[in-house]
Amino acid sequence: MVKESKKKRMKPGPKIDEEDVRSERLTMRVHPDLMHILDVRSRERNMSRSAYIEQIMVGWIQADPRNPKIDSRGKIVDGAPTPLELMNNKSFAYAEKWAKFNTAYQILIGTNAPQAWVEQPKDYWMGEDE
Repeated sequence: MVKESKKKRMKPGPKIDEEDVRSERLTMRVHPDLMHILDVRSRERNMSRSAYIEQIMVGWIQADPRNPKIDSRGKIVDGAPTPLELMNNKSFAYAEKWAKFNTAYQILIGTNAPQAWVEQPKDYWMGEDE
């Protein structure tokens, strides 16, 4: 007989497919003032701080034209064109996305995105782990 405390406990809610489970953790040290600001902004959005930070990171990855297409949870979208395919097949839309990314890069980083990122397609996502 299995003790009650030894039985596997199931979390309530819908079952999530194994490949959709968020299994990785990200830990970083930040200044308490930054943490306070993140707390305030996440409460404004009625989200947990973790979900808010994840949304910011996903948005940044989605904005960079060199990255593969990801969904709102950060999972690569199967069957979506690669960044290199988009660059070669939809050059006007790609140039527009690059211009928007460069503007965001200027605002956040303080300089233009490196020109080499545009000119050297070998730096684009090829689906390989680096």
